[in-house]
Amino acid sequence: MRNVGARVAVGIVCCWGFALAALLFFYAANPWIDHREIPVFHSRPSDTLLFGAAGLICLFVIARLIQGRRWAWWTAFAMSTVILGLGAFLFYFSLRAQTDFERSESGFGLGVSIILMTPTAMCSVLLTLPCVRRRFTPL
Repeated sequence: MRNVGARVAVGIVCCWGFALAALLFFYAANPWIDHREIPVFHSRPSDTLLFGAAGLICLFVIARLIQGRRWAWWTAFAMSTVILGLGAFLFYFSLRAQTDFERSESGFGLGVSIILMTPTAMCSVLLTLPCVRRRFTPL
């Protein structure tokens, strides 16, 4: 029963990872479900392959994070930091709207940036807790 805090923190990060994987699988299946949907890469098979592979990679990293693999911790931390940076970038440029179009879409940009930054900030903080880092460092 030692390291309960680390297990809870990793569990929360894994829950966010499962939510991301579910969203990626939804995007993989969506072009086949809604035929009026325009795929991201203008090809239904390409979208399915890309988003499905990203979802599988996400599940693989989550499984290895649960097992305590060090590279999975680094991968999860790096991806949460990159997405946090993307959200901060979007937040900054949504506040600096210069044209009428940018001003009209700034509310959407602010919303997306908050949606990106909230879970990734929480995951980054949880992954950097000392008890969690100790779980992934060799003795």
